[in-house]
Amino acid sequence: MKSFSGEKDRDFEVMGEAFRWVYPYWEDIADQFDRDDESDEEKEATETNGNVSVTVRSTLSDFIHRIELFIDPDFNDGVNRWRKLTKRRKDPIPHTQYSAIYQYLLEVTSRHPTDPSSPSEDGQLPIEPTSVAGSS
Repeated sequence: MKSFSGEKDRDFEVMGEAFRWVYPYWEDIADQFDRDDESDEEKEATETNGNVSVTVRSTLSDFIHRIELFIDPDFNDGVNRWRKLTKRRKDPIPHTQYSAIYQYLLEVTSRHPTDPSSPSEDGQLPIEPTSVAGSS
């Protein structure tokens, strides 16, 4: 029988803090994706005028908010601990880890890897040259 109950191991660790992920409530994730679509449309409009308003601060803040959607608030006060961790100045989360954490959470909750499965762009594996017997 196919089970749609989800993963059993939902714990992950960030900078020594243990968290548990949850599947985001469908309306929360739908709202986020809808905002993404609106943001993409706004970005396209501003790019035609030459003004792009994406900043490092807004990008990292967006990752922090998105990750929060996946954190179990009932597991050791997870959301509040996450917020404190993101504001920690001593031994902070490296900025590059925010995208890695979000990518991980997308992968485990969708059960699909976000990386391409093939090293080539067209999905075909590279063909190795073969030697012909007797050729020099």
